Amino acid sequence: MRFRFWLAVCVSLAAPLVSHASAQHLTPEQLDRLSQERQSELGSRNWGPPPTVMQAPQTLHATPVPVTCRSPAHDFEPLFAEPRRGAVHVGTAAPQIAVTDTVFQGWRQVLRSGTTFAWIPEADVVAYRPLVDGASRACVVSGENAAGMVLFTHPAK
Repeated sequence: MRFRFWLAVCVSLAAPLVSHASAQHLTPEQLDRLSQERQSELGSRNWGPPPTVMQAPQTLHATPVPVTCRSPAHDFEPLFAEPRRGAVHVGTAAPQIAVTDTVFQGWRQVLRSGTTFAWIPEADVVAYRPLVDGASRACVVSGENAAGMVLFTHPAK
């Protein structure tokens, strides 16, 4: 008797779930019709004109020394305070770095910002590699902004 009671309870609870599950298999046409019905219930919305985005012009300053756009050979390449492996890590090389012509015992100097420099092993500096396949392989250091951040330009192919 007890078993029949629980069986009846389970069947009555499962019935709505089965009908709900079958409602999940609507055709694309049925979904479009439901969407149109819902849209007619909501009515049209006037959100107004899109906002205008104004970017402040960036003031470019020349870099303190001549630099060239390059890439590190490996992702997350460490930058060092001095040209030696045991030196303090001062950051991580981005996919594009501004390298100077200064090379000291196999280490290349990198401009970080303003007059702040770091060092990376010369063997770990390669020609600029874009992150996206098919993107321009051209990279130029265009200068620094007012905060000293090095800015890069990527001319079209």
